[in-house]
Amino acid sequence: MSAPAPATALVPYVRLAPPYQPPYDDELPPSALPAGSQQLPFEPVVQVLPDDGALPSAFPLRRRLPDPAPWARQFVQAVLEALSGRRPVGQLQRMASPGVLAGVARVGAKAAAAGPQPVIVVRSVHVSEPADAVAEVCAVICRHEGGQTRFRAVAARLEGYSGHWRCVTLQVG
Repeated sequence: MSAPAPATALVPYVRLAPPYQPPYDDELPPSALPAGSQQLPFEPVVQVLPDDGALPSAFPLRRRLPDPAPWARQFVQAVLEALSGRRPVGQLQRMASPGVLAGVARVGAKAAAAGPQPVIVVRSVHVSEPADAVAEVCAVICRHEGGQTRFRAVAARLEGYSGHWRCVTLQVG
């Protein structure tokens, strides 16, 4: 039996949350508002970081996450296979939130009971990163049925979770 690995020391830090709403004029003491002043006195937001500037590894920064475009293409294809009943929904557990999994399982069960479904292919994926560790994905998918090609859209929101991407919202058009 081997000795347990030494625990990596995480240095805690304190981050003050900004005020949710500014104080109203009637909530401030009269001495806090200078006469004729239009500005309300706010406390400055102070960030306290460790001396070396390092952040704990649990903090989901974009640089610790893989490129979202290939991951999103693989995820959308896996979801489409699960929705058509060709893939078990349990394979998506690490990739999606419980709410997304429940929706995919519900639709996938109906599709599996209905019989064989046409093959659906991801044609293109577009990724936008509006915030740190957040990626919004738009994908164009197509399926061939009855000699016709049908195109649809898929939208997803990915968030960084423990060093990998996780889908928290999914909409298939």
